[in-house]
Amino acid sequence: MKYEVVVELKGRPSIDGVFDDEALAMDRAKFLLAQARFTAVRVVRTNQAGKEETVFEKAYSGGGKVTTISHIEEAAPCRDVLQVYGFNSRMTLLRLLRAYWDDQQVIPAEQLHRYMQLRYLEREATLFNPALSRLATLQSEALGVKLFDRQDELARWFVRLKELAQEGAADLAGFDRALATGGTAGLLAAAASRPAEERDRIVTHAFSTHLEPYREWGPKLRAVLRFHDEDDGESVRVVDEFVAEIMDGREPVRALIGYAPDLASALLSLIAVVHGDLDDRLPHTEDLLALSRASAGGGFDKLEQAILNRIAGALDARHPLSKQGPAAESKAFHMIADRLATADGFRGGADMASALTRRAKLALAVNGNDLPFEETVSRLSGRFSTPAARLGYLLDLGASPVGRRRISYVIGLVAGIFEQAQTASELAPIGVEAEEARRRMGERLRKAGVPRALADALVARMSMMNSHPPLPKQGVLTADTVDIGGPRVPARLALSYHGHRCVIPDAGTEIVIGRSHDCHILLDLASASRHHAVVRVEREGFVLEDLSRNGTELITAQQKPRVLNKGDKIQLGRTGEIVIGSRSTGEEPARITWEVLS
Repeated sequence: MKYEVVVELKGRPSIDGVFDDEALAMDRAKFLLAQARFTAVRVVRTNQAGKEETVFEKAYSGGGKVTTISHIEEAAPCRDVLQVYGFNSRMTLLRLLRAYWDDQQVIPAEQLHRYMQLRYLEREATLFNPALSRLATLQSEALGVKLFDRQDELARWFVRLKELAQEGAADLAGFDRALATGGTAGLLAAAASRPAEERDRIVTHAFSTHLEPYREWGPKLRAVLRFHDEDDGESVRVVDEFVAEIMDGREPVRALIGYAPDLASALLSLIAVVHGDLDDRLPHTEDLLALSRASAGGGFDKLEQAILNRIAGALDARHPLSKQGPAAESKAFHMIADRLATADGFRGGADMASALTRRAKLALAVNGNDLPFEETVSRLSGRFSTPAARLGYLLDLGASPVGRRRISYVIGLVAGIFEQAQTASELAPIGVEAEEARRRMGERLRKAGVPRALADALVARMSMMNSHPPLPKQGVLTADTVDIGGPRVPARLALSYHGHRCVIPDAGTEIVIGRSHDCHILLDLASASRHHAVVRVEREGFVLEDLSRNGTELITAQQKPRVLNKGDKIQLGRTGEIVIGSRSTGEEPARITWEVLS
């Protein structure tokens, strides 16, 4: 015999606890009533056959909206009940029943191993049958089975899940102890004795048992991070799955960020977690800060995707980024876009490209009028300083519903970038070899909606382009250095920063970078010197000289990043980035790209 203590808040019921002794259940119910937090508290007795009887109930006036399923368009298909414990299936359940998990303050990995909670879910008429129907609809076509056959199969699997939940306490207790004493490595080593298809059930059961005492999202996250070991790839992968499952929910994110003055601040906090550089200037809790520190070590790919999904969803909504008016709205948008920018477009792919484009129409509105699509895309692509980055954004946009509606315009811009490019390396992000870029380009063009004939022609054009010859080994020029070889002065060099572009010789024989208003490229960084660095024409070619007190970092595809100190000079290759500033000082570094034009 089991006794469930069930609480209701604004019409939403959840199980607070399950007890073997009725007296303990009654004590818990009376304690909860004394807190005056719930609209109703009751104790439900359940026998071995599953028959239920309410033995105690105390209700107050109140109510709330009914919890229902969420609308989803994709569902990870499973061919066996054990695959339900896998990460992709858990994320499907999380998104389908998001409101339910938020109410229960659990993640699916926990609930799948709790018999009483599964029984409770089964009783929720607005959740269980609609969820089975939606999953069957999405999965039947992918699996090539009939809709009703799939729905019957899912119903049978749910019965089996309840049986496995009852068996788990005794069958898997040894693995729970292995996690508690040996961490993730100990758990996985112990699980190696069982068939591979049982691994996900074993791992989720062990973590579910470990998370049982933790009701709040912060302690729950810390309990998972306890098993993070950045020197162990398997540990990182397992922990990554669980923290992603937590961070994909709306309520956990709100709880872990804490108070945020506006939406922009909250989104910047999430982006900082992805980068692993959250600091005290952004809203956060100590738990979110701990997650940021863990993700700084790398390997948290699923967490990154979960957070980017939340960011894209927030940008797609109509809630303003700032409460301070249009100017602040525009500034906040630019900060978010810059933090999401990479050498291959915006981090987050097609969903993020679409969300940022839709948001830009509102955030950059002029006199209350939304920007036209063409100007919006032009403004966003103009924030990228390299052809490869602009191309990445446009291809992602073309792969989204927003871009597909104006695909002719997007294709025209893509073709224009190919037309202007002189070498294949110009179309490859920094750090990606031209051959690898060509290999992936055809697939990306077709995914973006570019007609096959045109896509093939563009790839062929890219293949015929000559990549620039290898640059001679670069070195720091000092007073004792006479020459480092290399080409004599090319025709032009362009420096780009935040949409501002300076070209030698159009802007003269040198371009000065720094905080002073007489600089060609003006920086708003406390760590930047008034005249921080200069790019000029010398006999060797285009040369960068550091003039600062804090140094200048140089990044190219051909060499490891290097730092120049005051007085150091270096010849600039075909493309690269000049980085000024340091995150360790609490600021976002300025990233100035250069490109030698023929």
